[in-house]
Amino acid sequence: MDEIKSEKKKELTFEYSRWTHISFGARDMFSQWHTAAFGLYTIFFYESVIGLSSGYAIAAFLIFAIWNAVNDPLMGYLMEKYIMPWEKKWGFRRFPWIIIGSVAFIFSYLIIFLVPTGWFGTTSLVATNKWKIFAWYVISLLLYDTTFTIFDINSQSLFPEKFTKPYERRVVTGWGTFLGIFGLVLAFVLTGLIADQNFPESYRTAALLTFGVAFIFLIIYLPGVFEPKKMRDKYKNREGVKGQADEPFLKVAKDILTDRTVSMKILFYFGYQAAVALLNSSAIYIVTYILDDPENKSLIFIMGGMLVGALISTPLWVIISQRVNNNKKMCIIAGFLMFATFIPMIFIEGLIPWVICIFLFGISLGGQWFINPPTMGDVLDNVAVKTGKREQSLYYGFQTFVIRFGEAFKAFVIAVAHLSTGFVAGNPTLADMTDSVDNIELVMFGIRIHTAIVPAILVLVCTLLFWKYYDLTPEKVEANLIKLKELGI
Repeated sequence: MDEIKSEKKKELTFEYSRWTHISFGARDMFSQWHTAAFGLYTIFFYESVIGLSSGYAIAAFLIFAIWNAVNDPLMGYLMEKYIMPWEKKWGFRRFPWIIIGSVAFIFSYLIIFLVPTGWFGTTSLVATNKWKIFAWYVISLLLYDTTFTIFDINSQSLFPEKFTKPYERRVVTGWGTFLGIFGLVLAFVLTGLIADQNFPESYRTAALLTFGVAFIFLIIYLPGVFEPKKMRDKYKNREGVKGQADEPFLKVAKDILTDRTVSMKILFYFGYQAAVALLNSSAIYIVTYILDDPENKSLIFIMGGMLVGALISTPLWVIISQRVNNNKKMCIIAGFLMFATFIPMIFIEGLIPWVICIFLFGISLGGQWFINPPTMGDVLDNVAVKTGKREQSLYYGFQTFVIRFGEAFKAFVIAVAHLSTGFVAGNPTLADMTDSVDNIELVMFGIRIHTAIVPAILVLVCTLLFWKYYDLTPEKVEANLIKLKELGI
């Protein structure tokens, strides 16, 4: 009995310091600081401010989706397959790639908003330069996606290998959830104070703010993703050990996508990511057209509601998950809660009801965000038991693809909703839009389609499928941890 208690107590101790937990969690703050601003402004900037038609926006994101389908899984495959000189000499496997990807990612975001101002400003200028604007849009999206992939795959791949204890994983994820949502809301609030639909150059100023602050966040999270000596020593012996990455890429892709546990986890993640991406991008449309606030002042209150909901709920998600000790059950709870928060958004009017709804959404977002890394850790432990080797990049490559595909899916849904309900590009205020369309109520309904209706359906379907087909119970998770100890991986 004393031996069992001693073992349990050992499991609840931390291998790394509290500062390492916080620093690693800050990678989510860095990521969301960019991706939230990207999701909020990119489509609106090109469609409503510049005046590029929805058809061109669909085409740009279709190209983006095709590149994304190849880039993310292939990048994950290459990261596992090839051993870089710095890994052979010093044992650093992920850390150099994280630095390279992060710095390039910061610059790539800025490029999106550096469209030459002489190409737009009037309808005739946009018509003359539409192919130039389209080309800039596409190339900048591809650069953004590629650099994000390098950073994201490598930083995420560290998580299950650096933090091996379920208890410590949940604590680290708690910090990541808190800081990630803080970065997301901070992006909305600070850039919202600068961006103004009536002044296209203000979007460039907001992008420059994102660019500058990103380097501060980068410095904060680098200590957390630094690879300690024991990991570097293990990586030095990686060469010559056979694994999935030694197989042809298409065979690896087939094996990953036909693994039911992996595919259900990725599907569940897609539902949550795409729904959140849709709501993030819809926020500017809600504030501008539904709340009739062209100066975006309401955005601060709405995003503040999300922040408060997330901040209040994150410690509760951590405490509950430690007691429940069932990541599948926590995923299902968070999924159904998020679905429920979208329903009122189909009907509500006025700033206060929107703040309340977004507050409740923030609670569900905290749960979804928090439970994803530990659940992915369970999945990767299960894979490592089957294959005898840890090759996280392969799987995070496909999960990163899901994130980027969610962005493409978002753009497609918004464009289709706007085209089918008569939304006219180049009208940055409700007054302008009302003067330009025959049925403003139909246009408003189109905004609600991409804000709430499609996200609600998506989250519900993905949660139900995950509930039925995902099979990693707490007992299986525990058995996998024992086997991994025996295997020494």
